[in-house]
Amino acid sequence: MKLSVILPCFNGAKTIAIQLEALTHQSWDSEWEVVVVNNGSTDTSMEIVERYRDRLPNLQIVNAYQPNTPRRGVTHSYAVGWQTATGDAFLLCEADDEVGEGWLLTLGNALKAHPFVAAAIDYTKLNPDWLVSDGWQQQSAQAGLSTISPPLYLPYASGCSLGLRRSVYEAIGNPDETCTASWDTDYCWRANLAGIPIQFVPNAIIHYRLRTELGDRYRQGKNWGLAHVVLDQKYGSSITRLRVFKHYGRSMLKLFKQLLSLFPHLTRRKGFTQWIWGFGWCVGDLQGGRHLWANVFKGSKG
Repeated sequence: MKLSVILPCFNGAKTIAIQLEALTHQSWDSEWEVVVVNNGSTDTSMEIVERYRDRLPNLQIVNAYQPNTPRRGVTHSYAVGWQTATGDAFLLCEADDEVGEGWLLTLGNALKAHPFVAAAIDYTKLNPDWLVSDGWQQQSAQAGLSTISPPLYLPYASGCSLGLRRSVYEAIGNPDETCTASWDTDYCWRANLAGIPIQFVPNAIIHYRLRTELGDRYRQGKNWGLAHVVLDQKYGSSITRLRVFKHYGRSMLKLFKQLLSLFPHLTRRKGFTQWIWGFGWCVGDLQGGRHLWANVFKGSKG
C-alpha cells in the first residue's frame, strides 16, 4: 500500500520546519510520498519546504491558490492534495502541528485493516503550560473521536488526524467547502452514513498546536460557532421562521451567559484566553442565524 501524506500550508514559516523534521523520522514498509499544498503563501514557507527535498520521499509542492482570485480555505487545499496524490491511502497533517513518533507506520498499518481512521491528539507538547489544563494533560493521549456535535451525534475527528483509503475518497468525494471549519465533522458523518465508520487509533499521535494570541482564538471560536450552524442547517430538520427565532433566542442567551462569566477570568491569563474563544463561538453562532434567516426567505420566494 502506497501512502500519501497531505500537508496544506498557508504562511507556515514559523512552524512548518518542525512538522517536516518530524516527517523525516517516519518510516513505512512500502512507498510513500509527501504532498505539500501551498495555498498562496507569501512568507518563506515554500523555501523551507524546498530544503527537505533530499530528506523526504517523493516530495512535491502543488498550488491550491489561483492568483487574482479569492483565497479558499484549508478544505480546498485538502481537496487539491487528494486530487494530486498517487497513494492508495491519504494521511492528513498540518503545518503548525507535529506528527508523533511512529505515526506513519501506525496509521498505515491501521489502514490495512480499516478504510477510515483517526489518530489521537496530544495538546501538551507544543503548548505552554499556562494554556493546557490539568484535565487535558491527563486525557490528551485519548483525544480522538467525539460525538458531541448536533444534530447527528455521530463519531467524528479533527481533520489533521484523519487517514483514509483512496476508496473512501472515491465513494465520498471531496470535502464540503460550505461546511468551513466543520468540514472534518461533515466528512466523518458522510462516511458513516455511507456505511464507512471511523476507527480510532490511539497509538498514532498528532501533537496539536493551540492558538495563543487572543485575536486568533476569537476568530477560531467564531469560525467554529458559525460552522456549527452550517452543519445544523445541512443535517437538521427543515428551516422555518419559528426555528430561526428559536435559534436567535438560544444564541442570545448563550452570549449573555458568556458575557456574565467574564469578570472571574479578567485576572487569569488562561481563563481569559479560554473565555475569548467561547465568546467568539457565541458570536459565530449568533451570526449563523442570519444564514438561516436568509435561507428561509430564499425558500419563501421560490
